[in-house]
Amino acid sequence: MQILEIFPRDKILIIAPHPDDECIGPGGILCLYPSQCSVLVISDGREGIGDILPEIGKEIRKAEFIEEMRLLGISDYRMLEYKDGTLLQHTDCLQDIDLSVYTKIFVTGNHDNHPDHTAAYISLCQAFHKQQIRNVEIYLYEIHAPLRNATHLLDITSVIDKKQQLISFHQSQNKRMPYDRYARCMAEYRALQNRMPEQYIEVYTLASLDDKSVGDAAELENRLQKSDLFYLVLTRWVEFKINGHHLAEILAEKGYYKIAVYGYAELGKLFCQELLYTKINVIYVLDKKVKQIRENNLPVYVPQKGLPKVDAVIVTAVYYFDDIKDALSEMGFENVISLRTLFENNDLGS
Repeated sequence: MQILEIFPRDKILIIAPHPDDECIGPGGILCLYPSQCSVLVISDGREGIGDILPEIGKEIRKAEFIEEMRLLGISDYRMLEYKDGTLLQHTDCLQDIDLSVYTKIFVTGNHDNHPDHTAAYISLCQAFHKQQIRNVEIYLYEIHAPLRNATHLLDITSVIDKKQQLISFHQSQNKRMPYDRYARCMAEYRALQNRMPEQYIEVYTLASLDDKSVGDAAELENRLQKSDLFYLVLTRWVEFKINGHHLAEILAEKGYYKIAVYGYAELGKLFCQELLYTKINVIYVLDKKVKQIRENNLPVYVPQKGLPKVDAVIVTAVYYFDDIKDALSEMGFENVISLRTLFENNDLGS
C-alpha cells in the first residue's frame, strides 16, 4: 500500500452523498489540508433522522454540516440538496460542475452497500466522461464497509481527535450510531492491519473510471432502493392510521375534493380503497399500463393534455415522483403531490 501524498499544488474535492460522510470517511484530509479542500454534499439527508419529519430533518442536517465547515474554515462548500435516498435517479447531478479544476477527488463507492454511495461514484464517472476529463485522480473512501482493495494510506494520528470533533457536529446521526467512535476504531484497525501500532490511518482506493461492475451493482441497488421506499411508505402509512388519521381528512383540509390518482399498482389500489365512502372523489386514474379497473369502475387515462380538471393529482408511484411531477406539470396538471407527502408533513407541494 502506498502513502497518499498531498502536494501544495493539489486542489481537492470531497464528494459526500450525505452530510457527515465527508468527515466519517476522509475527515483526516479535511483536518490536515482544509485550505486545499472543497466539499460537495449531494443529498439533503432528510431520511437520516427516523423520529423527525423529513422536511425538518434536512434543515437539521444542513445546519450541522455548515457548523462543521465553519470550524474547519472551509468556505468552498455546497449542498445540492437532492432528496435523500433518490440519488440513483439523479446520476447526472455533477455533469454541469467543472471537475477539471481539481487534481484529486474523493468519493464513496459501490463497496459500501448503500445505493446513494454507489450513485455518488456513478455520478462522478458520468460527469468525467461528459467533460472528457482524464488527468484527475479519483479515490474511494470507506464509510459503512471496509474497502476491499485499498491502495493508499494516510497517517491521521495527529488529527484523530479533531476528526472525531467534526463527526460530533452531526449529533442527529450520532444518537443512532456513535460514528465518532466508529471512525476512530476503523482508523486504529487500519493502522494495526498495516503494522502501525499506536497510530491511526485512513485508507483509500485509487479508482478506475472503467469499472464495469458498477453498472450491475447500480441496477441491483436501484431495485433495492425502490423496495426500501415502498416499505417506508407502507410503515409510515400504517403509523399514520394507528394514530387515528385518515388521508381523506388531509385532502379535505386542503380543499382537494376531486382528485386523480397516478399509478394503479399496489399503493394506488390501497389509496383508492381508503378513499371509498369519503368526501374525496377519485375522478380518474392515470396509468400507462392499466387499461381498465373493474373494482371501482374508475376511468383510466394515459397521462395527456386535455383531461378533465381535478383539484390535485396524487402520485402513488412514489419512487419516480420527481420525473412524474415534471411531466404532468408540463401537461397542465396542478397540485401534483406524492402519496408519501400526505402523511409526512402538511407541505403538499414537496
